[in-house]
Amino acid sequence: MTIKKILASLAITFSLSGCSYLYNTFVYQIDVVQGNYVDDKKLAQVELGMTQQQIVFVLGSPMLIDQFNTSKWYYIRYIKPGGEPIQQSQILLTFDGNKLTSITSDNIDQENPLIKNPKVKKEPNEATQTGDTKVAPTTE
Repeated sequence: MTIKKILASLAITFSLSGCSYLYNTFVYQIDVVQGNYVDDKKLAQVELGMTQQQIVFVLGSPMLIDQFNTSKWYYIRYIKPGGEPIQQSQILLTFDGNKLTSITSDNIDQENPLIKNPKVKKEPNEATQTGDTKVAPTTE
């Protein structure tokens, strides 16, 4: 009787330990996005000597402003696509008074994993080039 209980408990243990594989394979997992997504184009617009207002205009509001030293702004990005590895990056902007003095970034060159099919511009069709668009007449 005890051998049957031991075998049954082992079978249940092994069957439950395999559920993580089934969970990652078949269960839909949502994309978790937190923070600021700052791409290289936006970061290239930021220059030393810019004011805090100009930085907010270009990059948006920072995710975190250091409570003890308000001259440090953090732009943090955390992305966990469903079933894929986590991506996290940070940009630190340091100000002297109201002017930007330094920019520190890590892993900012990563592509956004949530964009599955990047938009590719298609060439215009013949109707748009020749002006032969046919629009149904409207009556009012």
